[in-house]
Amino acid sequence: MKTITSTSLRNRMKYFLDLVSESCETLLIPRNSENDEAVVIMPLSEYNSLIETNYLTATEANRKRLEESLAEVEKNELKKVDI
Repeated sequence: MKTITSTSLRNRMKYFLDLVSESCETLLIPRNSENDEAVVIMPLSEYNSLIETNYLTATEANRKRLEESLAEVEKNELKKVDI
């Protein structure tokens, strides 16, 4: 994650947007000295991935099922299903 100032972003907007788009770099723009109001710029694909992960792990039942599935893969307990 690269940290830049809002002034740098304003002066070189196209450069930074191209950087994010082409290299999947994430930018952090602090708004105060504590960074508690910082802004993040990231590729849409990365954002969508975070939202999907949050959704999939939002409930205990989903988290448990995902953990069980990963354990099955690690033990090579795979099942073929014809669709």
